[in-house]
Amino acid sequence: MATLFDAFRGHYVISIFGILLFLAGSVFLYWNEGRAVLTQLSLDETYNNIYSIQFTEEEQDQNFEGRIVHLSGSLLIGEPLTEPDYNIQLLSVKLKRRVQMYQWVEESVENNYGESVGTVQSDTRTYYYTREWRDKLVDSRNFYNRYGHTNPSRFPIESNVQVADAVFIGKYELSTEAKAKFNDFKELTSDIRPEDSGIKLHLGLYYHANDVFNPEVGDLRILFSFAGMEGETYSIVGQIQGNKLGPFITSRGVPVLLVHPGALSVSEVFKLEHRAKVLNTWWWRFIGWIFIFFGVTCNAKLLRQMLLQVPLLAVLAPDPQFPITNNFLIAFSLALIIAAVAWILNRPLIGACLFLAGASPFVWITRNLVDYQRVD
Repeated sequence: MATLFDAFRGHYVISIFGILLFLAGSVFLYWNEGRAVLTQLSLDETYNNIYSIQFTEEEQDQNFEGRIVHLSGSLLIGEPLTEPDYNIQLLSVKLKRRVQMYQWVEESVENNYGESVGTVQSDTRTYYYTREWRDKLVDSRNFYNRYGHTNPSRFPIESNVQVADAVFIGKYELSTEAKAKFNDFKELTSDIRPEDSGIKLHLGLYYHANDVFNPEVGDLRILFSFAGMEGETYSIVGQIQGNKLGPFITSRGVPVLLVHPGALSVSEVFKLEHRAKVLNTWWWRFIGWIFIFFGVTCNAKLLRQMLLQVPLLAVLAPDPQFPITNNFLIAFSLALIIAAVAWILNRPLIGACLFLAGASPFVWITRNLVDYQRVD
């Protein structure tokens, strides 16, 4: 019968790779769960110390300096953001300019002799060239065939994002960190044409081109979008410092600053934030589990040898014919147990539930085996 050492020696490269995957997945999963615990505790601390400002007359004389507050109201922008060359003036928190250039793009495919594809062939690959709108500069100096496929060396106009200097909700100014939260951009459409006849407006896009329908390499097109228009209602949770609304630094050193569109109550803001954090956490849990699963799969033969030596766990040993089911079960259980370790010190009930869920397949199988042995 093959020993554990024999199983490792026969597949040591893939085994070592699998161990590295398992370790990476375990560390990643533990980090993600630790972050989730820290976020949960920080949100709870913020919620327990919050005051909701209603902008009543009684509150006018109150001093909220240093307080954690929730407020909802319409945005007020101090000065408009402008793009003079395009006759754009907009009262918004952010104004984004996205610039694309019409450029040569090189693509290649493996040679398939007998077919005539592309324009240039080497011994092993066929290269062909197309012209496309691209946000980034395509370096034509690295093309296989540079003749007739030359791109400009830089963008004459760069993409950028303007941010308003002063943004208020009521009498409270939003800090730089609060304004950075406005990232739900909407396309800006305008029928006001630029004064420069060299700039053409078509379907909301501004073209630096002689012919919009037949662009040449080096032509530009620009799309504008905005986030946080004046008059739109937003709900914010943060700390007031010097009449500015910024992040609250919790006792664990985690900054909390919540910005959501709409007139939302305190509970609604935190419910949305919890939902977003949960979705993000589960996404990264899945990534960590994938690493663990492939780590377990790479070491399926080692696991089989190890589990066969423990009678109560032998049934979990991966079947050489159909190993995926057992690998899935083992990886899932191990991921839950690792997650439980991160939770159990701060949220014992959640940690205990995760641990029991992870251990349940082993407990169930062990119980069934013990019952079966008693019957025998």
